[in-house]
Amino acid sequence: MNLKRRMGACLPVIVGALLGLSACITPQAPPTGASGHEAVQELSLAGTWRYQKGGLGPENLADPALSHAHWPQMTLPANWYLRGVDHAGVMWFRKTVPLTLPEGALARLHFSGVDYACDVWVNGTWVGHHQGYFAPFAFPVTAQLQAGDNLIAVRVNSPNEEYGRQWSLHKRLIKGVLNHHDTRPGGAWSPRGQEKNSGGIWAPVTLRITRKAAITGLAVTPELTEDGAEAHVALALATPDMAGETVQVTLRVTPQKGDGTPAQAVTTQAEFPCLGETLSGHLTLQVPGARLWWPWELGTPALYRVEATVRQGDTVLDTHADLFGFREIKRDPATGTWLINGKRIFLRGTNYIASQWLSEMDRTRLAADLDLMKQAHINAIRVHAHVEPKDFYRLCDEMGLLVWQDFPLQWGYADDKDFSDEAVRQAKEMVDSLYNHPGIFTWCGHNEPPWDATWMKWKYPGYVPGQNQELDRVVMQALVKADASRPAQENSPTADHPWLGWYSGNWRDYARPTDRSLITEFGAQALPKQSTLETFLPPEAIWPQTREAWDLWAYHNFQEKESFEIAGIPRGESIDELIRATQGYQARLTQLAVESYRRQRFAPVAGIFQFMFVEGWPSMNWGIVDYLRHPKPGYMALQQAYQPLLPSIEMAKETWAEGETVTARLWVINDLPEEIPEATLTLALMKGDRQLAKARETFAIEADNARQATGISRAGLPQGAYHIEAAILGPDGKVLASNRLEFRVEKGETP
Repeated sequence: MNLKRRMGACLPVIVGALLGLSACITPQAPPTGASGHEAVQELSLAGTWRYQKGGLGPENLADPALSHAHWPQMTLPANWYLRGVDHAGVMWFRKTVPLTLPEGALARLHFSGVDYACDVWVNGTWVGHHQGYFAPFAFPVTAQLQAGDNLIAVRVNSPNEEYGRQWSLHKRLIKGVLNHHDTRPGGAWSPRGQEKNSGGIWAPVTLRITRKAAITGLAVTPELTEDGAEAHVALALATPDMAGETVQVTLRVTPQKGDGTPAQAVTTQAEFPCLGETLSGHLTLQVPGARLWWPWELGTPALYRVEATVRQGDTVLDTHADLFGFREIKRDPATGTWLINGKRIFLRGTNYIASQWLSEMDRTRLAADLDLMKQAHINAIRVHAHVEPKDFYRLCDEMGLLVWQDFPLQWGYADDKDFSDEAVRQAKEMVDSLYNHPGIFTWCGHNEPPWDATWMKWKYPGYVPGQNQELDRVVMQALVKADASRPAQENSPTADHPWLGWYSGNWRDYARPTDRSLITEFGAQALPKQSTLETFLPPEAIWPQTREAWDLWAYHNFQEKESFEIAGIPRGESIDELIRATQGYQARLTQLAVESYRRQRFAPVAGIFQFMFVEGWPSMNWGIVDYLRHPKPGYMALQQAYQPLLPSIEMAKETWAEGETVTARLWVINDLPEEIPEATLTLALMKGDRQLAKARETFAIEADNARQATGISRAGLPQGAYHIEAAILGPDGKVLASNRLEFRVEKGETP
């Protein structure tokens, strides 16, 4: 959706059929028409529905003559698993809606999210089909509605794929991590890896009633100018039975969040002829002195409200509003550096899967997760191979958090044209539905596709090296065509996922230089606290003593080989010892990896994304926050290492031999746009509370910079536990940032 072609301020341009952006339409306060009646009515269909499991046979449970009084009840919206129904396949839902449709009204039935495919009937008449779990969609239903009771019937199909033939190398469902991943029930490589199906009408359903016409799309492309900004607005309308008539459109752009300085609303109007069943047009609004949307550490995430009102004379036909932000995103293709509004930013990111069942996450729960992220100094979130609920993106916009948005392709998929055509269609749906969110800074087509992930030859006997290469090419084309305002990338490659100390190598290998500009996965597993384990493991499996118990741990994502053989984590003699060992390992690896990559800031590293922020179901995986949202020590390690202003401590190893000279170097890393003109750096070697050596240096810390500073060394340390303390003090002596690194001295040679 490239609207950057200059079209002339405030002049409408009639174009061909625009995107069917029903995804953009959300409930809002209805306006009042000239007659005093509401011009727009939003009728929520949330609440009690009747449901019935079904097969794939010819039965039609949408017939109004069929009684559903004996069917069980389910409160929607919800993934059916969260309502106690563990089912894969077809589920029928029915609801009776009393309604009187005003004369001349236009009615559309809106679904904000159905997993995975659905067919919809109104009063026994089929009105449409949709496929794909994440995208909103709508069907016109004016002709099917009647005065009195109206029967809405929905057949949802969320099947499991055939094990071995389709799942998991040749999948056909575009569900990403929701049906194949190593953090979901059963894990990635077990025949049980599709259990606890995510199907359902998981997001709101509304009946939207307007007058004669309905706004079906409202997309805003911001463009920064020398004296402010321009908002290029693409508007789409449904105009059945209005051929030959005209409508007037008013656009109003109003600042919603800023720095408190006054700002005026900007309004423009245009008249459009109705040429057929749909109408599409472009308008441009100039906004002098526009406030920019910034990531939280670079400025204020200023938001604007755009409201479109469609009238015919004095009568309001429809109105719709959305939020957007003025910002510009660029990426230097040579260095991989990201620029927001012309300022470069180092991405301190994390990977995120909020839940395996998206209806579990309301705005309050999502906000709590994002608050934890900001407290850990995270500025970018990779939505890992899926799409989150709408509230997530709005919260990120409001909180100044950048979003890397993956398309839900995870590992291997079918390699035929029917599948690639469907992937292209859904990729366009994803962009259309999320287009106005300023926090989204990039689209990514596929996570670890088979043609890139050569490790798959050890997983799959039928592995073909070129699989999904053409799929990725056409999905990338679709992303670029749908949105020219943001950079896109074809995939997140295996080379950007080092996994040192987990799938290969040693965790100390993170201290070595990298040649990658982006690191989009790194981390290690750690057990949650025992009280969390006790919520989903039986008592006999808390401290595994049998193969059956270890298999249950594997079902909950614990990786035994990687933990004990590659990472070398000691099993210990109790669950308490094992918890402390895994959590300590995750924390040490996280601190080392983050600080090492940040010391390579823009030489060549432009951004890093820790894997994974939370555990999205009762699990024991890579999350630094467990399923119940209890932070692990790994969270504190990330929080310390992600400080925008960081005194980073570099040591060659964490275990030294008696007689060796222990050395540490201090780096000063400043991701902030402000210089600190007179800062003091302190470095101390400590044994408990006793200071054994210290160093101090005073100089100006440049903005957006990293440099090596003072160091410290000490010979002849006896065996024992030690730590290094580092701090940056401001001109007034106040501690601006601090850090700590633990090490040991042991007898004999050390690695």
